Amino acid sequence: MELIVAEDLAKRYGKVVAVDGLNLKVEKGTILGLIGPNGAGKTTTIKIILGLLRPDRGKVSVFGEDPWDNPEIRRDIGIIYEKAYFPSHHKVLDYMQRTCRIFGVPESRAREVLELVGLNAYDREIKGLSAGMLQKFAIAHALIHEPKLIIADEPASNLDPESRSNLLDLILKLHKEKDVTFLISSHILPELSRVCDSVAIINNGKVLASGLLTELFDKYSAKTVRVTTNKPEVFADELRKLPYVERMTIDSRGVSIITAEGTESNIYEDAPRIAKKIGAVIMGIELGTASLEQLYYKVVREGGEK
Repeated sequence: MELIVAEDLAKRYGKVVAVDGLNLKVEKGTILGLIGPNGAGKTTTIKIILGLLRPDRGKVSVFGEDPWDNPEIRRDIGIIYEKAYFPSHHKVLDYMQRTCRIFGVPESRAREVLELVGLNAYDREIKGLSAGMLQKFAIAHALIHEPKLIIADEPASNLDPESRSNLLDLILKLHKEKDVTFLISSHILPELSRVCDSVAIINNGKVLASGLLTELFDKYSAKTVRVTTNKPEVFADELRKLPYVERMTIDSRGVSIITAEGTESNIYEDAPRIAKKIGAVIMGIELGTASLEQLYYKVVREGGEK
């Protein structure tokens, strides 16, 4: 079942084209990552889905209805913004109980959602919450009315690595235990692959590719060859000279390489030659699946849907 269907969406701000012929589907029961750089059109797309903006062209349906100026749609959606703003002088539990009254749900729901996200600072003022605690508070706030869908716009961008990891664990928990569908917009890709089963890759206002992660890795032959070596930086300098090497990521233990389709095996021949030339030691060469970041760059490089 499709909760969101967007077809040929376009939106312009003066001379700036924010969304340009965008197509997107979000299936019930999935965690879909809308991934792309800042300025790719992610936030504009979300505002159209929420009915806060009217597209210049195209159409979108949410739960089978047009979301434009339709508050009934938003009753079934929880929203987590990049920077959550709440009245700072209110205490955590007090504000959540006020939110319960606004939504017409029992005040006991306030403690329930706070416990669910692991935020027990009931008597602390909101202004005293850390960034990680504030994001938990924002998620609890989004869950008050038991939404069918949660839309999160760059929810981890202001968090440190540990807080980002905790946030993603919480999203997985809510998805599994509460059967919540998520649409997560983000430009922070490494951690996102932990939670998303589907992605839509967006650039310059267009979705270039979308679908299950496993299918996209296969479709774009997004395989990586990992060379473990004691001289990764020097090794990478030599690899850049090879015409079939498309992209690399380097760390302290080695180099992960994406090659042109069908050329992965060339590394097994060229790596020993390079190692001999630079006086490096190779501890291992293995073929594996690319990272989400590597998949993104491969899709952008190849121009999208095949």
